[in-house]
Amino acid sequence: MRRVWFFLVIACACVGSASAASGPIILHEPLPYAKGQGSRTDRVVPADDPQALAKAIQTGSGTIAQPKLSQTGDDTPVYHSQSTPRVGIDRRTGADGHLHYKVVFDPSIAPFKREIAYDSVRSDVTLAQSGKGMRLVATYGQARPGHELFWGHIRLQLQKGTRVVLPSVAPTSQILQWQVVPQVALRAWRDDAGNFSVDLDPDAPSQQLEVDLRYLMDAPSEYFAAPLGVQKHKDDPEVIPLPADLQQRAKALWPALSLAQHMERSAALNQLVTWFRSFEPGEPPEKTEDPLADLVLSRKGVCRHRALGLMVMATSLGIPCHYVMNDAHAFIEAWAPLPDGHGAWQRIDLGGGAESLELQAAQDKHLHQPQWRDPFPRPDVYAREIADGNGPGAGSQPWGGAKEVRGGAFAPAAEQGGAPPATAGNSAPVKGNAAQASAAPAPASDAARRQWLRDRAERLTAPVESPTPGDRPPQEGRKATSTALLVSQPMAWIGETLQVSGQVRSGTSQGVAGKPVELWLIDPAHPLRGRLLGVAMTTGNGTYRLDLAIPADTDLQVYDLIARFPGDPHYWGSDSTL
Repeated sequence: MRRVWFFLVIACACVGSASAASGPIILHEPLPYAKGQGSRTDRVVPADDPQALAKAIQTGSGTIAQPKLSQTGDDTPVYHSQSTPRVGIDRRTGADGHLHYKVVFDPSIAPFKREIAYDSVRSDVTLAQSGKGMRLVATYGQARPGHELFWGHIRLQLQKGTRVVLPSVAPTSQILQWQVVPQVALRAWRDDAGNFSVDLDPDAPSQQLEVDLRYLMDAPSEYFAAPLGVQKHKDDPEVIPLPADLQQRAKALWPALSLAQHMERSAALNQLVTWFRSFEPGEPPEKTEDPLADLVLSRKGVCRHRALGLMVMATSLGIPCHYVMNDAHAFIEAWAPLPDGHGAWQRIDLGGGAESLELQAAQDKHLHQPQWRDPFPRPDVYAREIADGNGPGAGSQPWGGAKEVRGGAFAPAAEQGGAPPATAGNSAPVKGNAAQASAAPAPASDAARRQWLRDRAERLTAPVESPTPGDRPPQEGRKATSTALLVSQPMAWIGETLQVSGQVRSGTSQGVAGKPVELWLIDPAHPLRGRLLGVAMTTGNGTYRLDLAIPADTDLQVYDLIARFPGDPHYWGSDSTL
């Protein structure tokens, strides 16, 4: 345990633990939160030739070289012109079977690449693209502060006069660089919903051809997750209102969802996310004359049902919202308030429930790790769904609730000590979180965490000293462990990062490799309150390291910083408290 002090101007941490001494930590008063504050700014490593594609990018997942040109017969995803799919209410609310997902970006954001975004709803509860703001976009060259970088790599089958979807990361992304082989003039387009597309320049000599496209795209850190604030500024993008008849039908459902007209934005989003994350695959509801009510009140369905329902209900409240889909998943983007009172687009996963997710072109890509934990509620249904498959943890992807992930090996993140690549079923499916093990370990369920907080509070208030986890005798074939925590950074600003490291051991010297370690910030005056700051992965000798983001909305007071190994069928859990 490390005790961290937060005062109005400066503070220091009293370090007292049986693990490893780290010296005092000085944490300074937080500055007013602004977009990008405390978020990463990735860096481009330029090529020797300023006209050439960058050599590499330096990211939170390590240094990532430019993608290699595709070769005949490889698995580079191919995109061609096609009509926009119809999305509306359907009654196929049972679990999806086996889904296929083309991995385009490195670091990988699977399964959340943006292919098609809808920003309006028709009277029959089908979605539409308004096409507003459609314009040509240029390449911008430089990374923006508070933005993260992603390589994209696809093959395009082009025909003059038609546009092809260009997968993107966020609605406000910019294309920084691109390279087309064979060289031909392309144009890039974007509309106000962040739909990107490309076409052949009208002056290009070819009528149709296939090209290899490698491109560099950015995205703001706040898009993936960020602390929620209270809306203070009128900076909403345009909301395309529901048709009058659909608005009345949606409004009639507000009481069932505990919604109201002038509800504070964060409270409304939390209520909506709680409701639609409580959906489960199952038999369709009994059919009535109002299909919207059937959809919303039944709490039955997979990702497309959940996202459609939230899209309609959020729009009825005037909350800017996009329904986003790709080849395997559907999710939501909502305009959420940040702690400074301004708004920003934030990605919201609602789960799904597919039997399996097959990854294409995932070999040797790196898993993206959001800087902040998902700020939205995780009801037990949602927590159980992702824990049964690939739990998200802090800084990982929930895989859309898929129970199995197959088809690729992700390279380890450099900051996590070079753990071996995590294989996702080259010849057989991998159950649980194996596909993301190097960069995104799956923590225990919320219920297990709550029990741990209760047990920890009881141990700390016990009249006699409890035995340390390392002294427990093994039971049920599991080995006892101990977890050490070292805070090595002597100074940190609230809202920025704090470097922590440590080791999980079994016995006196044996390190426990390839396991998740959760880092918690807990108010000792209220021991049942805890904030999960991040999850690290142990290396071959059981050590771990993580740069923690100290949330900008952290209250100024004394906290305990605790490392927790949740345990598994082979090892007992332990934490750095005792």
